[in-house]
Amino acid sequence: MELIAITRPDYFEGEGQLINAMFDAGLQLLHLRKPENDGMKFMRLMREINPVYYPAISIHQHHELADMFSVKRLHYPERLWKMTSGQKKTELFVNGFHLSRSIHEWGPPADTAFLDYVFFGPVFNSISKAGYQSIVTKDFCLFDIPEGLKVFGLGGITIAQFDTLKHMKFDGAAVLGALWNYPLHTLTELKKMLKSI
Repeated sequence: MELIAITRPDYFEGEGQLINAMFDAGLQLLHLRKPENDGMKFMRLMREINPVYYPAISIHQHHELADMFSVKRLHYPERLWKMTSGQKKTELFVNGFHLSRSIHEWGPPADTAFLDYVFFGPVFNSISKAGYQSIVTKDFCLFDIPEGLKVFGLGGITIAQFDTLKHMKFDGAAVLGALWNYPLHTLTELKKMLKSI
């Protein structure tokens, strides 16, 4: 099992230093998701993060700024992925970008040739989004996973669900609410998760 941390949707004081500390603690991959879509705030945050960690950051917004920070990981929400042409996906792939996307219905996904992994969920009732309910049954298990594609469970994931995710055949967990609902304990929770994964 692998662990991916997803940032809070808002920007906050000291976020860059906390992200540096998360990587220092052993985090391997961070998804920078800021739906507010403020380019200046995004650039300010990126400048607070140690550039040595840029290769381990995937960005959800401001893909056009990836080259400025030598970021080679881009994440696509389901709708944006469908709107992106095959030519654009091929171009990104050829230029060394690592692509991922979100899906909310297990199919399994088509057009996986360009993808390193997908987020699938919500697997459990969301911690951070009110009303964002699980879309799977308790006995759910992934099937027909395309070769080479990793699938990360998303939604309502805490340490207590890691074993369940393994039984469901997920490659890892993408966590948000369990890390950020108590900001003063984010680093402590992350360290616990890294030991349990």
